[in-house]
Amino acid sequence: MEKTACLVSIKTAFEEEEKRYEGSFEQTKERIRVSWMQPEENKGEGDTKFLLSYRVAEKLLRLTRKGSTEMELTFREGEITEGIMQTSHGDFDISIETFGILFFPEAGDEEAEIEGKKYCVKNAMLEYDLRFPNQDPMRNTMFFKVHLAK
Repeated sequence: MEKTACLVSIKTAFEEEEKRYEGSFEQTKERIRVSWMQPEENKGEGDTKFLLSYRVAEKLLRLTRKGSTEMELTFREGEITEGIMQTSHGDFDISIETFGILFFPEAGDEEAEIEGKKYCVKNAMLEYDLRFPNQDPMRNTMFFKVHLAK
């Protein structure tokens, strides 16, 4: 797999504004990987590394986060999967009920111009409930855009 530099834009149900980060994009027939770094929520804690890995034939999506909070979550449409979140306050078991995954091959491409540069934009969407023990499910929808220079 050859890595291509890209811009990764992310918007979630928990945030009002789309955020953009520098990242890398890799794609083969079997797998798509997008990685990016973003600053930690608490200043001075460094950066957090994210990796989205999508297995095309299985329609299986993994989201890995490495930083002050670490987690690995697996998403498969129509299924409930298990994950773990490791924080400085302890480890938390999470279950995830995935309602929809629309990933790059199915979503189609767009074109965009950012700061005078032209990009091919690949779109993805993930809709799920996060289920922490003894709490009501938290619905989230995440929208991803990968901007590849033309």
